[in-house]
Amino acid sequence: MLLCLSAAIDTWAQSPAAQDSTGNASPTVVSAQAQLKRGDLTSAETSVWSLPEVLFGRVLQLNPKSVVARTQLANVLSVQNKHDEAIGQYQQAMNLAPDNADLKLDLASLYVRKAEFEQALSTLKTIPPDRFPVAGIPLKVASLLALGRKSEAIKLLPQVKNSPTAAMDLSELFLRNDLADEALRTLNLVSLKRPPARFYYVKGRVLQAKGQIPAALSSLRRASAFDPKSADTLVAIAQIYAVQGKHVDSFATLQRARTLNPESVAVLRRFVVEAMQAGQHRAALAAANQLVQKSPENLDDLYLAAAVMLQEKELTAAIPLLEKYVAQRPDDAKGWLGLGMAYLEKRRSDFARKALERSAQLDPTLTETQYQLGALAGQEGNPQEGIQHFEQVVHMQPRHARALAGLGALYIQTRELDKALDALQRAETLDPNNAQMEYDLGLVLSSLGKPEEAKVHMERFRKLKATQSRGAPNRPVEESPANLPNVR
Repeated sequence: MLLCLSAAIDTWAQSPAAQDSTGNASPTVVSAQAQLKRGDLTSAETSVWSLPEVLFGRVLQLNPKSVVARTQLANVLSVQNKHDEAIGQYQQAMNLAPDNADLKLDLASLYVRKAEFEQALSTLKTIPPDRFPVAGIPLKVASLLALGRKSEAIKLLPQVKNSPTAAMDLSELFLRNDLADEALRTLNLVSLKRPPARFYYVKGRVLQAKGQIPAALSSLRRASAFDPKSADTLVAIAQIYAVQGKHVDSFATLQRARTLNPESVAVLRRFVVEAMQAGQHRAALAAANQLVQKSPENLDDLYLAAAVMLQEKELTAAIPLLEKYVAQRPDDAKGWLGLGMAYLEKRRSDFARKALERSAQLDPTLTETQYQLGALAGQEGNPQEGIQHFEQVVHMQPRHARALAGLGALYIQTRELDKALDALQRAETLDPNNAQMEYDLGLVLSSLGKPEEAKVHMERFRKLKATQSRGAPNRPVEESPANLPNVR
């Protein structure tokens, strides 16, 4: 993107429209060049697009009846998301060239982008059926599906059999609407001696949606072989690896995708998740910080980044993100849970309790909230309250190792040693690598007059502590507010 912007600015700087009366670069060009040097790509891109807008505006001042100028101006306005202005220009161009089907397709496409599907269909209906271009079929189908007219949309499927491009467009459209069978039927209409990379990419995604994973992976690999620089194909392959639990392979594939498309937020957010799942915690944290910078207003991205920061104990960075998240999504129980966990780690007990109780109020079935309330009660020296929360967790999820270990520790405080031993032994069968739990088992057994058994657990405690002190570079993903969010 950086190279493209730089080239665009340099090209426009040489054009007459971008120069003042003395032949020097206009203030707009100078501003764009300065923004690019500062690394402000968004502002530079906005400045670049304003240049052709000015140029075509001047052409129309000289020749108001220029269909080409109006069409190009409409295209430029559309790219800048100035949809209403673009529609006005398309309509004026259509008044000048009422039989121009391409103009009507462009206008219908803009209506689809605006989710004004009735207007899109009305525009398409003005094209005579015998002259209706096959490129308009996906637009018509998109509008019909959005309006709930599924059967009408599917009937149009055969009309793209002679156009591979339209067939691939239509197949992706059916796929986005959870119509995988229709998507595959559409692709099967096309007969190609040498299918392009995109054909194999679309087919791979369709087969994946149908649960035919080996065939999907094979098709996507063929797509990648034909087009090694396709980040989208690599992301699709990484998705399959993730579903298969091959997170190391998924992470490596996404590293390649990021190299090819470093500006893609979609690739970045998936990279964050797979980096954590693969145990690449430093990479995940660095990517989470980048995600916040690139997507500061997307609440889902903020939550994802905060979940990673919380898991990595970067609490100072995580808390403001979670506070912003719950301020805008006050009914999200997991958001309040994450904030409560962060406050709890910071020993801000009053804030933690308010956040966790809000989470429990919104979703009483959220076991992690009950667990954190138990941990908070233990931290505040209220073992009975903590026991109640931990027992509730174990009732909902009997194999919750951390809640059982927490119960054991609190039963020690209340001197209910038999209950402590039972809870700790159950926890040990589920998680034999918990050092604190081994220490607590040794303590309980010693108090119960079983010194030999106590020595065994104390020795395990010392070994586990020694291992932890050396550090484990690829530790598994631990619990977080919602573990890690699913990313599409």
